[in-house]
Amino acid sequence: MLRRFIMHERLIVRFATLLGLGLILMYASWALSYALLPEGALRGKSGAALLAGSEFSGSVFAEFARIAAINLAAVFLFVALPNRLLHVNGYPLGYLPPLLWFAYYGALVGSNSFAIPMAQRLAPTLEVLARSGVYEIGAYCLVAASTHAIAVARSPHLFSFRSEPVEPRPSLGAVNKRGLAAALVILLAANLWEAYRIAGAATAGS
Repeated sequence: MLRRFIMHERLIVRFATLLGLGLILMYASWALSYALLPEGALRGKSGAALLAGSEFSGSVFAEFARIAAINLAAVFLFVALPNRLLHVNGYPLGYLPPLLWFAYYGALVGSNSFAIPMAQRLAPTLEVLARSGVYEIGAYCLVAASTHAIAVARSPHLFSFRSEPVEPRPSLGAVNKRGLAAALVILLAANLWEAYRIAGAATAGS
């Protein structure tokens, strides 16, 4: 049943399924981290956090450029490229990272481990929709769903060392270009929103 929806011929069905799974993982991780982790436990622990740093870049445009560069690199290296390289047990490899990021994001929210912390920890609530992270990872899901049919090889399971080429070799023309364009617009808009929020917090704290 899951495969039927997550590999559906219609982009909106694939995207909605992947996004729904991600949100379920996010809220489950959020609840667990809120209950079990001390506040700030994960702050600065992720590779993205270390790369982005915790200092304001000095202007909204510079902050936006930094955030966008990190996100565009991540979506290419960890979503689009894996989708091109491999299907694992019939699923695109690039489907996995957005699901893991949703789970990690939930843990960040639940433990209030952002570089710029929230005023207080939040129990699971819809208030997370006021933050840019959900939309950024949602855009990753849309990229994954838009590039689901381009893998050049397949493997029976994730940790298998065996793979075989997909014949006939899929063309990059199989990418849903409208979906990809929409994902990039959403991602960049979320990045700009995040840059404004960081600039506002930096200005308030100065």
